[in-house]
Amino acid sequence: MPKRIPANIRKLMKELKEGLARIYGDKLKAVYLYGSYARGDYREGSDVDVMVLLKNYRDYWREYHRSSDYISDISLKYDVTVSYILIKEIQWKEEDKPVVRNIRREGLPA
Repeated sequence: MPKRIPANIRKLMKELKEGLARIYGDKLKAVYLYGSYARGDYREGSDVDVMVLLKNYRDYWREYHRSSDYISDISLKYDVTVSYILIKEIQWKEEDKPVVRNIRREGLPA
């Protein structure tokens, strides 16, 4: 992660990736930081936008809730709001939705 990213956010992303690996195991393919922190135009109070890339899942909300308590704990620990989305590997490779294009362009792997 580039040095222009604040140290606390670099640390958060490292810890987040490790924790998500414990939750999702082999399903976890990658974790990306995107949005204002990835672009470098964050301000005080900016949220931390995270994309969680999973191999596959059937029920988005079921998978989302598997990690929601952990994400809340990380948010409290680092005193920031972590906003996250899950994306299937096939969507990452094949879809052309604006959010996917945006993350491909500016996202930074954890």
